[in-house]
Amino acid sequence: MDSTMLANLILPMVKADPRTSVLVLISNIRNQMGYTPSYRKAWIAKQKALEKMHSRWDASYNEIWQWCQVLERYVPGCITDLQTELAYYNNRLLRGCQVFKHLFWSFKQCRDAFAYCKPLVQIDGTFMYSRYTHRLLLVVAQDGNGRILPIAFTITPGESVDDWDFFLSRLRRHVCPQPNICFISDRGTGILAVIT
Repeated sequence: MDSTMLANLILPMVKADPRTSVLVLISNIRNQMGYTPSYRKAWIAKQKALEKMHSRWDASYNEIWQWCQVLERYVPGCITDLQTELAYYNNRLLRGCQVFKHLFWSFKQCRDAFAYCKPLVQIDGTFMYSRYTHRLLLVVAQDGNGRILPIAFTITPGESVDDWDFFLSRLRRHVCPQPNICFISDRGTGILAVIT
């Protein structure tokens, strides 16, 4: 019995609760089939079942533009800015294909609240884990009571000058166009090259 067959068998259980542990799935397979798969095979079957439910992880990048449209339509005042680039395979242009490059978004409620915060923003990036290799760049502000307010987010391939330029130019355009804003950062080379 291979992992694909096991994935079909456990799919209803994984749909009911995606957090079901692999050991519980192994027990369920043993009860239904009289067969005890290895932990590894059951884990792979669970991953395949999750892929059937949510499609492949890399396919989610193809749905980002739809997510942006939904945000702009159903979250009043939400700003999204999706940037793609031409797709190449073996140095040949794939006509009609675009690949994800950058995504910026900011919620109106956060931008409105920023008007009542200190004129100080903190910018940083963090790694995304698992199969996603991009970075999440974000900017937060602090109100008079010391509470943290996230005001803008970006997903980028890394923390290069181009990535920070995309983020900070959108931040200036959409969130804090006023002068005399103090930036606090980790002084990464990409940030310094854009700011100076």
